[in-house]
Amino acid sequence: MRRAAFVLVLGLLLAGCAQPQLRSGAAHSYRLHGIKLLEPAPGVAPVVLSVLPVDAAPGLDGAAMLYSPAPGQLLPYRDSGWLAPPPALIRAALAQTLARQPWVAAVEQDVALVPAPWLLHCELTRLEHDAVPPPGRVRLGLRCELVGEPAGHIAAHWDSAASQALTVADAAHYAAAAQQLLDAALRDALREVAAALPRHPAR
Repeated sequence: MRRAAFVLVLGLLLAGCAQPQLRSGAAHSYRLHGIKLLEPAPGVAPVVLSVLPVDAAPGLDGAAMLYSPAPGQLLPYRDSGWLAPPPALIRAALAQTLARQPWVAAVEQDVALVPAPWLLHCELTRLEHDAVPPPGRVRLGLRCELVGEPAGHIAAHWDSAASQALTVADAAHYAAAAQQLLDAALRDALREVAAALPRHPAR
């Protein structure tokens, strides 16, 4: 019994030592943000969009930066995390990016200023540092759908799933890779939403 307990404690200690961390050992919080990109949508009259809360796959609703040391296993970084849960950061990034478009009259998140005929709903399906083989890759998956006119009609749906290799297995490189993958997912969202909106014939 004592031997089994010793092996269990030793395993937990080794797992803790194996966790990726910043080389300095300092604790940091990281955020994700929108992009400053204009997607042309000629013929689209400015619309009101509501960006709904982003759903999250199990384990992705907290602020932990997750890594996978083995298939089917997720563990949190020891010394670093996200500034807020990734679904909230991604929702804000979507809203920021859409609000910059000339074909968007307003973006609503929690308070409805005017009725929003277009609703954007996304689910974060994956965000992790796949640590095998070292230094590993960061993987992000985002599934979205645009619901619009007529009410309840799914005008577009798409998946953005990609990965990026790391040069160093630490939180700073993880966050930078995650931002680049999110940039690509935001570009996908702009193209999909702009393409789905109705065009008005030129006069």
